[in-house]
Amino acid sequence: MQCQEWVKRLNRAVAHPARLENLFALAYHAWCLGGNADDEDQHIHLCRPGDHVRQRMEMEVKRMGFDTQNVWRVSDINCNFKLCSSYPQKLLVPIWITDKELESVASFRSMKRIPVVVYRHQRNGAVISRCSQPEISWWGWRNTDDEYLVTSIAKACQMAKGTTTCGALACRQRGEAPDSSDSDFDSSLTGGSGCDENTVPQKLLILDARSYTAAVANRAKGGGCECEEYYPNCEVMFMGMANIHAIRNSFQALRTVCSQIPDPGNWLSALESTRWLQHLSVMLKAATLVCSAVERDGRPVLVHCSDGWDRTPQIVALSKILLDPYYRTLEVRVCTRWPQNVSCC
Repeated sequence: MQCQEWVKRLNRAVAHPARLENLFALAYHAWCLGGNADDEDQHIHLCRPGDHVRQRMEMEVKRMGFDTQNVWRVSDINCNFKLCSSYPQKLLVPIWITDKELESVASFRSMKRIPVVVYRHQRNGAVISRCSQPEISWWGWRNTDDEYLVTSIAKACQMAKGTTTCGALACRQRGEAPDSSDSDFDSSLTGGSGCDENTVPQKLLILDARSYTAAVANRAKGGGCECEEYYPNCEVMFMGMANIHAIRNSFQALRTVCSQIPDPGNWLSALESTRWLQHLSVMLKAATLVCSAVERDGRPVLVHCSDGWDRTPQIVALSKILLDPYYRTLEVRVCTRWPQNVSCC
């Protein structure tokens, strides 16, 4: 009887709404247009961001122990979403990275989704960052500000652990001009004068959700992947995850299999043919790889795919849930945290 009752509840929850206006998306759209929705609408309270939404960034920065005095800073460059419409308004970056450099990086990253920090391991200081692919194209374009930002994330993690004694200004040796020489740029990564030359940051793991073939093919459309030669102390790893179109086709095939009358003789083979379980397996593998790098090795990780809008937030969100029990509490439901640090499609 209990099983039947739960089946009824689930069917009611997933059933088509009686009115199209009952969908949250339409209620929110009407509210954004100027309050065309009824003030008594049952969804209107979800449309109004409260103080807990505005203060979420500050609370998370404090909870995870970011040193915002010496190592990290919260940038307001995306205020009113003027830099990237699908990123939060406040972005966490190393303290010596200027907003001018962030603008330069945005011009080099697809959809202007620059590398930003979204999680910090409270014990070892390793962070998880996310972004989109660099726009290298067949011409092999480079951006020294982008290279500097990526390697600075690893440097900041090392400083936050207390193993580096130099301050942010001492670590910043190169000039502000965009045509700084490669030698000046490389010297800044090793700390410059005043730092312990024997202190080497943990090698940053750049986890590309795509296959190597897909990443190279994206160069024909202006994209690409990081070249380890230009990103010192970084390692690029490809996960071979399918793109959103393949996932959509797989899910549609899964729905078809589940909606048919089950045939015990070939149901498992039909399920396997959808490749849905394979996609889930690769996703879990990517998330556990991120967790292993952060938890066991204390390595910072940068996650991206092509545009950073489907595979990237899935890997990052799942990794945070696996790493931090705080994200598994009722206080932090995935549905309420998803929009802040996950790009909109």
